[in-house]
Amino acid sequence: MLEPAKPLSAPVKAQGLGHSARASLLWGGGFTLLRDVAQFGVMLILVRILSPTDYGTAAFVQSIIGAVSIVSYSTFSLHALQIRNPESIDWQAHFTAAAVINTLLFGVVLLLAFGLTFTATYRDAALPLAALGIVLLLEIPATLRARMLEANHDWKRFRVQLIIGTLLGMAVGLAVALLGGGVWALILQPPMLGLPAAFDLLVLQRFRPDWTWSWARYRATVRFALDRIGSGLFGRARALSENILVSDIYDVATLGIFTRANGLAVLLAGRIGATTVTALHPVLTRAERASERFQRLASLVLRGVCWTTMPVVAFLALTANDTVLLLYGTKWESVVPLLPYAAMATGMVGAWNTLSGLLLANDDSRATLSIDAVAGVTTIGLVFLLVPYGAKAYLAGLALHALAFASITIVVLLQRGAVSAKGVTMAIVPAAMASLAGAAVTLAMRSSPREDVAILFRLMLDGVFLATTYVLTLRLVFSTQLTELLEVVPGGPLLARALMLPSPRPGLATSP
Repeated sequence: MLEPAKPLSAPVKAQGLGHSARASLLWGGGFTLLRDVAQFGVMLILVRILSPTDYGTAAFVQSIIGAVSIVSYSTFSLHALQIRNPESIDWQAHFTAAAVINTLLFGVVLLLAFGLTFTATYRDAALPLAALGIVLLLEIPATLRARMLEANHDWKRFRVQLIIGTLLGMAVGLAVALLGGGVWALILQPPMLGLPAAFDLLVLQRFRPDWTWSWARYRATVRFALDRIGSGLFGRARALSENILVSDIYDVATLGIFTRANGLAVLLAGRIGATTVTALHPVLTRAERASERFQRLASLVLRGVCWTTMPVVAFLALTANDTVLLLYGTKWESVVPLLPYAAMATGMVGAWNTLSGLLLANDDSRATLSIDAVAGVTTIGLVFLLVPYGAKAYLAGLALHALAFASITIVVLLQRGAVSAKGVTMAIVPAAMASLAGAAVTLAMRSSPREDVAILFRLMLDGVFLATTYVLTLRLVFSTQLTELLEVVPGGPLLARALMLPSPRPGLATSP
């Protein structure tokens, strides 16, 4: 059982942003590593039990829930992290709003599921959709508790709850798959994620709603949420139209292959940006907007994301065949030609999501909405324009689209004083140069015959060549920027000693 937490309204302890940032990254990074290792192991089993049709059905259902969730309480709750003083947050008003909004949305999901029963293509997805709608009800207490912990920077308790929920979901999914449950192995996992947080709020903390709410107290939250809903709807509409069009033009099994290519790319490369900016958002919002401290934090966040994403994208593009055969098996060989394109697309989207997150943390939600609106409309256009030409053409178009709007977001960030030109340059140029150098060395070392070498050993050799060249390039050419980044990375002094760099001074990058 989790240890008792501080009172629900307890103020945040006075501490430097550097300390809080490292704690968030430490717990967030540890959780992400544990989750990825566990998901990786479960995935190796599930892809050998479930069919492409199972994955396609689950992807279709999840895209509907994702679209509905944009207007759910999870979007409204994010405003709590924008407030510089957590003591001023009205959690009772949040709970009342969550109960009303999400109960209504659960009813909408049931109606949509009923409508699917009258279609030939999606009839089998009706019952899974209705079951997955339970996530909206669990979200009411679970999301409220998660935002409380994030607002008060209680990273340990927040991440422990996520770890428990993640492992619980994986255990349920694995058990259902082994029992022959098919698509239900994927459908029953998401509801498990929020159970520990809901239990913590309602049982351990004994939170009881008083059902109070007023427009005066909740006005700012609604305005913020409307901006975020506008941004999110376009992205979810793209995902939904993408899944519908792929399954309609081809079939649900093809959608499963497409989502597996994207899933692998997101697991290894595309989630880095979103994970980092989500972990650090409550820290970023404590720095005054457009201040030197905010610029410093934002530049380091962008640098960390680019420096970790680009080499992974290069690795996936170079080793697509071996990676897919090792992880998925020969049943999923159709994923091989898609993986390099998926890696580039998800990597670019991840970088763009980071930039959007920085703009939002700078309290520029309206600017974020404007960019997301234009990007969302044009992305939906890409779906209808490029999907008929195949997955490769579509993924390449997504990568170029993300690059264009990442560039636009950078311009806006510079205009709003959220980042500096030097900060952006030092995030992109070193990572690009080091990744190209690593890819060149890796390809050069492949000159000898490799067919008789085991797949795992080939991947290890490629990884060693690319990683070694990448790190050496950063160490020899960009040592100053590398040292600055290690100032805020957990374990930075140890890494600096290993690379024979000057010992970082903890907190220098983010200290008050």
